[in-house]
Amino acid sequence: MDVLDEVLLRFWGYLNNHDVKYIMVGGFATRFHGFNRSTDELDIWLYDTLDNRKNLRAAFKELDYGDFPSFETMEFVPGWTSIYIDNTIELYIMTSMKDLESLSFLECLDLASIAVFEDIKVPFLHINQLIKKL
Repeated sequence: MDVLDEVLLRFWGYLNNHDVKYIMVGGFATRFHGFNRSTDELDIWLYDTLDNRKNLRAAFKELDYGDFPSFETMEFVPGWTSIYIDNTIELYIMTSMKDLESLSFLECLDLASIAVFEDIKVPFLHINQLIKKL
């Protein structure tokens, strides 16, 4: 998956426009840090508040991915709850991270590596936290 893929850039841009607090995790984040971990899906860690879930819902709606009222209340189960964005990329959303319970989402966001792709800021889980997950 190419970080400059138009679908990804549009997705990240709309998340940012709607003030969705998220961190890129999983294989994609691992590759961002220069390690080989081949996966075909995209994993994001979502800050689990009602306002942030509403922001995610609004971003999906504006992207024409659909309006999902269930985003506001559903349990996102890592590895089981997936959504296709633009019918091409499988997205896994999680609201907690196993092995990182000692750090809050906001602490991890503060430590995140921020990449800028065509003026779009994308937070990636810091390499130290990724190593704890591997």
